[in-house]
Amino acid sequence: MSRVITSFNEGHERVGSWFLGPKAENLDYFTKFFQIITEGMKNGRLQFGPDDAVSITNDIRTSQAFSDNMADLEDLVQKLSTFMSQHSVPFYSPRYMAHMSYETSLPATLGYMLGLFYNQNNVGSIWYFATVEGSPLTTLLEWEVGQQLCEVLGYKRYPRDAEWNPHYKRSKDREPYGWGHITCDGSVANLESMWVARNIKYYPLALRDAMTEEKVVWQNGKSIQMPPPLAFAYDTFIVQPLVGPAKLFKNCSVWELLNLKPDTILGLPEQLTEQFGVSSEFLEQALTPYSVQTVGKDTYIQKYGLSQPAYFISRTKHYSWPKGAAISGIGSENLIEVDVDLAARMDTQNLKQWLDKCLEEKRSVYCVVSIMGSTEHGAVDPLSEIVRLKYEYEGKGLSFMVHADAAWGGYFSSMMRSLKEPRTGDPYNQYVGTIPLSDYTNEQMNMLRLADSITLDPHKSGYVPYPAGGLCYRDERFRYLVTWTSPYLDGQQGGVDSIGVYGLEGSKPGASAVATFMSNEIIGLSPQQGGYHTLLGEAMWTASKASLMYCHWVTMDTGSDGFKTIPLQMLPAEKDGGDIEGQKEIIRSTILNRPNLELVEDHDAYSLLRQLGSDLMINTFACNFRNGHDLNTNVEEANYFNKRIYEKLSILKPTDDIHDREVIIMATSLSQKSYGACLKNFKKRMGLEGDEDLYVLANVCMSPFPTAGNFIGELADAFQNVAQEISADCRWRTTISDDHHTFLLQGTDPAYLVYLPMFQAANAKKQAIVKATLPESIHQLYAKAHADDPGKFFTLTTAGRVTLDSILRNGNSFDAYLDEGYSDLNRPRSHLSSMFTVSDLKVLQENSLDRVHLHSEYPTYMPFYLYGTPQHAHLDHVLLRAPNVQISASNVQLHFGSAQDAVHERLGAGLVVVMKDVLEYAMQPFNSGHRPDAFEPHSLPHTFAAEVYEPAVGGIHGHDYSARLGQKVGDGSITVNERIYIDYDCLNADPTDPAISGPRTIMNRFDLEKARLCHPYQRKMANRREWRHALFDHLKRSPNRDVRNPYGHSGPNPRDGEHPMHGEHQMRDGHQGGNEHSAHCGHHGPGGYGF
Repeated sequence: MSRVITSFNEGHERVGSWFLGPKAENLDYFTKFFQIITEGMKNGRLQFGPDDAVSITNDIRTSQAFSDNMADLEDLVQKLSTFMSQHSVPFYSPRYMAHMSYETSLPATLGYMLGLFYNQNNVGSIWYFATVEGSPLTTLLEWEVGQQLCEVLGYKRYPRDAEWNPHYKRSKDREPYGWGHITCDGSVANLESMWVARNIKYYPLALRDAMTEEKVVWQNGKSIQMPPPLAFAYDTFIVQPLVGPAKLFKNCSVWELLNLKPDTILGLPEQLTEQFGVSSEFLEQALTPYSVQTVGKDTYIQKYGLSQPAYFISRTKHYSWPKGAAISGIGSENLIEVDVDLAARMDTQNLKQWLDKCLEEKRSVYCVVSIMGSTEHGAVDPLSEIVRLKYEYEGKGLSFMVHADAAWGGYFSSMMRSLKEPRTGDPYNQYVGTIPLSDYTNEQMNMLRLADSITLDPHKSGYVPYPAGGLCYRDERFRYLVTWTSPYLDGQQGGVDSIGVYGLEGSKPGASAVATFMSNEIIGLSPQQGGYHTLLGEAMWTASKASLMYCHWVTMDTGSDGFKTIPLQMLPAEKDGGDIEGQKEIIRSTILNRPNLELVEDHDAYSLLRQLGSDLMINTFACNFRNGHDLNTNVEEANYFNKRIYEKLSILKPTDDIHDREVIIMATSLSQKSYGACLKNFKKRMGLEGDEDLYVLANVCMSPFPTAGNFIGELADAFQNVAQEISADCRWRTTISDDHHTFLLQGTDPAYLVYLPMFQAANAKKQAIVKATLPESIHQLYAKAHADDPGKFFTLTTAGRVTLDSILRNGNSFDAYLDEGYSDLNRPRSHLSSMFTVSDLKVLQENSLDRVHLHSEYPTYMPFYLYGTPQHAHLDHVLLRAPNVQISASNVQLHFGSAQDAVHERLGAGLVVVMKDVLEYAMQPFNSGHRPDAFEPHSLPHTFAAEVYEPAVGGIHGHDYSARLGQKVGDGSITVNERIYIDYDCLNADPTDPAISGPRTIMNRFDLEKARLCHPYQRKMANRREWRHALFDHLKRSPNRDVRNPYGHSGPNPRDGEHPMHGEHQMRDGHQGGNEHSAHCGHHGPGGYGF
């Protein structure tokens, strides 16, 4: 077959040379290059001190100790290599479409290894920054990387061959030179940008104080009053305010000084030098005692009576921003979240309202942050409009910095095209096999050059190994605001020799700079090089076109008793009010499962394709299941559906075989409070009702490889099969059907049955208490067993499968078995009795636990149902929110003084008790790791202060609990004794959990070892234990490890002589030691109803 020569193939062939490959296809080249690195390292060592004696002699190399340790090392390398290959997340595979992670580029990997061999430290310590003796070469490479990144973002860079000129402050076109450096990650880069925004805001006030305020200094144990060091400049120094003509610095108001342009502030030291001839050393000494870094921002706030300045960012912010606000002293409450629009981008109308408010209240603003590719949905904020607002409000006297958080989106700037370029014609001639940035995203990327600072992470869309974040400044003088060497903003390029002294970090690997430099050089950052432009374009092609990506999500609907997938980003027809279903059919017929070249040549299809998906190739979507033809309306059940899909298509446990995962995706949760109208609209499109947060799925495709053949179609089918299977569980959970039902037996004369409900199954979503009559023989059997061991609990389980509603009727009866503990229907002989009939039912309480009847918050005080007789009164905790705990106490003692008789009279009909000294809202949620201590056997008997009420008409349900309480009967107390049943696990268990085998039934919850893992904390702890066991057991299997300690030294472990995980094996597998069993089961031992 002849080789087809097209620009598409040539571009993709270059891409193929940039990676090791999903099947290690380029391992031969990697081995060749790695050998070059090791040979260079070896030659360098041999050439340095060539006459020096050999340190590791042949005698050492042939010794037993040397051989043993090398054998240990070989064994550990082999075992860890094997374990990691079997259990590490396969970022390298096109099947991995979860987080913004992929195989690092071949040049970046080789660069990191090259740098690692020399272990250079780019710290640039303040004590030796002039010589950079810790990293002369890698520091230079980091400076060059900073210049590369500045250039691709649109900032002015220094030419590589430019000679350093200390008087070079601006380029010939008067545009300031940019400056950038490597950070450990985007979080640190964001924090550094906040540090700059804070420092520059108060710089003019520090300058003012240095002109007007005396300082007390201590010399030789005496205080000396020092005059203002810059007083000589106070009367004649001129500055340009935002509004109006230039004026004397001393005549500027505090508000005007807080709102100078950043460029103006950066130029103040140069003005002082030009007007008064001061040196940088003098200015450093003069300003240091007055700077915000010395006195703290609150000194200015209090001295000048200022409001705390605001910092604006959209609600889709990364978690590093409130963290940075806390660390920098700005305060997270001053980090104001701006609303988002329906596309999850910053709503600039809401930003404008906030800026108007700041202007009205004379509240200064540090910065407005534009997110250029949110980590959860790839949305790009309207930077062009934010910059326009910056200029608009400068005209009104309000100045602020603009920072672009392009940690994810920074490298996509390599795909920019000029805004003057014609936007008509056949774009596939230029972008064959790639998807260019949308017109909207391209416009925002072109505005990056006007942002004051930009975060971007080479270890994200730059395909560089961790850690490699980055921060770039439009004006290199910004960096002097975040160093301790000099506050003098002189604009010198001397920072190339001391790059590490700027910013937050101390020691940092020079290897990151080498890796980023090599990747930028070989792949290429400019569109003319066709490097990252092609790589990211092909990845976006996959994200938009491939049937597993946006086009598949938006068209996936399996019909009746199936499920539907809905992307967060709407179709063009949805935005414009057009024919949505018609546009989906166009996608199915003209885009999906179509050869790439054929699609590129279809102008209409390709034009539609360019409009689809998110701004930057992250597809956020959610699935909803159908009952028949109707979509589920319950948000919590939709959340469950998507969580199950995620768990099936991710790697969470060591037992999750990566080879069984045909596709891997990620998940996140969208907060209703944060996403507002955007999330309401999304839930409406899904057919959901409710204000709960939404659990969603997402995929990021950074691989350029999966569009070959029908590979994407296979992945789509795999996802669909998994989701369809799980949707069947969801339908069962939400549909009432016949099942076995279990009641806790309380009292003996008469008997009360407390239903054991479940929050996660429609068959059992009720809290109910009934009075019943038992056959005399069963009554005697139960009374004797109960008297023999009051610490045990007993249950009744229906003999047949029925609905709960068919039981809960006054005068009704049903057949049941009596059991000690929970029933096991698979072992009939385990029952305490043969089948018998429970009769004369009287329903005391029957309340739905469906979502619409539950509260959004836990009650202030803990409520209980109170029922029984004056001789035998019982309690059952009122369940008002999920998750929760079932607490049922028998034979409690009542102390209600003058109201005692009134309470006794009403016990038969049932009352409600509120425990006034149990603050439920502050204690919930309970679980086996956090228990209601006052009700634990070791705390009983315990007397609780209580108020008792009649139930309101209609029962205790609905969202307003207090309004459901009837007339108050009295105040007093209740003593709870040791006869108590507490359950955390069965109530909150998931009967359709994949860990539980067998037919679907609510009886599955009594498989306690699995039921307890439904709690997120228990599941996390179990996963952690599994990972530790799997790793250390794997290492232990080594022949060397049989005779040597897992940590590599001979003899016993210094702690206990056992394998470090031995004790945890016992707790997990045998439940030995302490209260491990009761802690997981939640049903208490001696003294209580329990095992």
